Amino acid sequence: MVSWQNWGRTYRANPVAIQFPRSEEEIAAIVRDAVAKGQKVKAAGTGHSFTDIACTDGRLLKLDHYNRVLEIDREARTVTVQSGITIIQLNEALHAAGLALENMGDVGYQTISGAISTATHGTGERFRNISSQLRALTIVDGAGQVVRCSADENPDLFSPARVSLGALGVISTVTLQCVPAFYIGSVQQPRRVDELLERFDELCHDNDHFEFFWFPHTDRAQSITNERSEAPLPGRGRSGFGAYVNDVVFENHAFGLVQRIGSLHRGWIPALAGLSGRLLSPREVSDSSHRIFANERRVRFAEMEYEVPREHLVPAFRDVRRMLDRSGLLVSFPVEVRAVAADDIPLSTAYGRPSAYIAVHVYWRYEYEPYFREVEAIMRQYDGRPHWGKLHFRDAASLRPAYPRWDEFQAARARLDPQGVFSNTYLDRVLGPVQAGAGVRP
Repeated sequence: MVSWQNWGRTYRANPVAIQFPRSEEEIAAIVRDAVAKGQKVKAAGTGHSFTDIACTDGRLLKLDHYNRVLEIDREARTVTVQSGITIIQLNEALHAAGLALENMGDVGYQTISGAISTATHGTGERFRNISSQLRALTIVDGAGQVVRCSADENPDLFSPARVSLGALGVISTVTLQCVPAFYIGSVQQPRRVDELLERFDELCHDNDHFEFFWFPHTDRAQSITNERSEAPLPGRGRSGFGAYVNDVVFENHAFGLVQRIGSLHRGWIPALAGLSGRLLSPREVSDSSHRIFANERRVRFAEMEYEVPREHLVPAFRDVRRMLDRSGLLVSFPVEVRAVAADDIPLSTAYGRPSAYIAVHVYWRYEYEPYFREVEAIMRQYDGRPHWGKLHFRDAASLRPAYPRWDEFQAARARLDPQGVFSNTYLDRVLGPVQAGAGVRP
């Protein structure tokens, strides 16, 4: 039996076949053959989504061999790539050409198509998510035909396709707007979480990128401020043995050891959290933007992340903290907090409003549902929207009111995949089944 599981080990699937296309024509041929045999199709990327968004009992496409850079236009500052390229592969090619993505998330081994499809975002109140940098794409629809989309070509499809959840087809190629290559000077510093909350707006405003990680059961957090520059800052290089010790030994191996110790006796978790908070120390580094933004993840976990309107961030966070104090839940992973700019993409979590994000994590060997359900109940009180690639318990009925352009997306879905070739259990839950005439309210 063929088997596939995602990175976080939260979902497993048994597709009839796992296929590795190497061309757009091969992707289209696979879809047409699947349709003829009554099979579903899903593209899985690198499986970093924590939900069952990529699971299928039909054909599972892995785009590992469909990952080339097709064109870099230095004058227009655009890049066109095949959809299986990872964020790291893409950014190394861009850096060599003197370009960079304006903003990006912190997982470098995601594919660009997976990042776009789930509205993956970075950090910074003046910067929008990766999908907002999209200028054109090609997509293989439910009939196995290649559809080209941009602001000028099929604009009614391009807008919803910028965050598609894999529901509109298999993304084949993407063209992204870039910026001149830049560097980041990053300052990491332990602080009291109450101070960071009180100064949250100030710190977001005064820094290009600001976020913090709070250690539950403590008053400690690690703040990260990142400033953009045209050249590396002197004396802050990231290379060498010291960087290895911090990035790999402490941030991965030592943190993983803490998680394993906590799994032996859950009652030790508050003390371990306190120890982790005390081990934090100030650190300053400078490197090319993508090497600062993207991190290596060697400790597996499950994650839920919620967007809330920016003005609700502080009260929502404080409610999470009070919930942990009263519930008795023991949490060994830090809580991540950051802010991003609004965008205009129909199913983007940041659609139409300046946004803040609260991300909660659980070591992969622990049960996540009790903690995540408590957090989700709080986020819903603040009009929160769940990250599409991370765990949540919402359905189409509860999500539709959160997205003013929901019907526009459903109309595109009905047009590109009327037979539901790309549907699965997850999409049926969060979007509902594909329906003819979707997008028109009764």
